[in-house]
Amino acid sequence: MDTRTFLKSLPGFEGFTPRDLDALAAVTQVRLYPKGHQFIAQGEQGQALYLIMTGAVLMTRVDELTGFRQERELRAGETFGLLSLLDNLPAAATCSALDAVSAVSLPRVEFNELFDAAPTVGHHLLYLVAIQLARDLQDRNTSLRSLLREQAHAATMTMKAFNPNAPGPGRRA
Repeated sequence: MDTRTFLKSLPGFEGFTPRDLDALAAVTQVRLYPKGHQFIAQGEQGQALYLIMTGAVLMTRVDELTGFRQERELRAGETFGLLSLLDNLPAAATCSALDAVSAVSLPRVEFNELFDAAPTVGHHLLYLVAIQLARDLQDRNTSLRSLLREQAHAATMTMKAFNPNAPGPGRRA
């Protein structure tokens, strides 16, 4: 399948004009990556957005506050590396090939040039970046709330250990 046809088949891309799809296809690259290839490392600046044509990618995210590890398998038609399109923004997850992967990549430099050739596509990709940032912020807020609850509970238990008559949750002094 050629790049333009593949891009048109992706959710969110099917409404683009042939001119927009041609402009996007012109700045992307299709490559085959071997099993085990690491596309992006969590916490480091990525270099490109990837759209999976064939194969599978393991996305792993470790919450640095709680140590909680999330894994998700990505397949054909899914994307990763959205945050790589922005300068100096660390990747939210590590992405590695579970088997041989064929992917379309859009490097950051070409993404910036895309705004001249196809502003509609560039704006759509920025919208996807905004959604990803919002999801990451929600995940971070959930982790922080959980950590704060754990710390409050530990502080209450410590206080009760030293003073059994101290007020606890739901108990007044």
